[in-house]
Amino acid sequence: MALPSTLKIGAGTPNLVTGGVLAAPLGTALPTNETTALNAAFKALGYVSEDGLEPQGERTVNTVKDWSTNVIAQLQTEHSSRFSLTLLAGWDSDVLTELYGASNVTVTAATSSSGTKIKVTENGAVLPFRSWIFDMAQDAKKLRLVLPNAKITEASERPFVAGDLTGYQITVEAFPDATGVKVIRYYDDGVFSA
Repeated sequence: MALPSTLKIGAGTPNLVTGGVLAAPLGTALPTNETTALNAAFKALGYVSEDGLEPQGERTVNTVKDWSTNVIAQLQTEHSSRFSLTLLAGWDSDVLTELYGASNVTVTAATSSSGTKIKVTENGAVLPFRSWIFDMAQDAKKLRLVLPNAKITEASERPFVAGDLTGYQITVEAFPDATGVKVIRYYDDGVFSA
């Protein structure tokens, strides 16, 4: 057994090269490691609050006992993979598209007399399944979480106040893809060989 090492610890700092949180349509080519350049269909979703990315998945089991109260089985009853975060780019059309659906967001390019205009229509349409990536790096360490088949299952808007940023608190649930995979985790501990 190896002794504890500071080489094996790390922080979940967003990878600023890729943007940290990205989404793309289902069927977009997925990365196959932690450094593969991402397909252009993946759109970065701007700043995330200082609370970062919170894994909320769980695994639960049902304990089965016999007549004499001996535990004779532990049967899995649930497994989920979900992540919560707060998106702060409230004026970003890519963020708004994820939250309201592509058919409900209209973008008009900036002109010499106005900035980019975004019209959002709220109609309660069910959001589509998408592919999501959470990309992190700290020094030479890297961690990339790939959710091949996921969707926003919870969303709430932050208050409109002068002393804080607008944004959206969301939960992204990972569902099994065609092969049963919910999340693929790619790690690089950043320790190079001599």
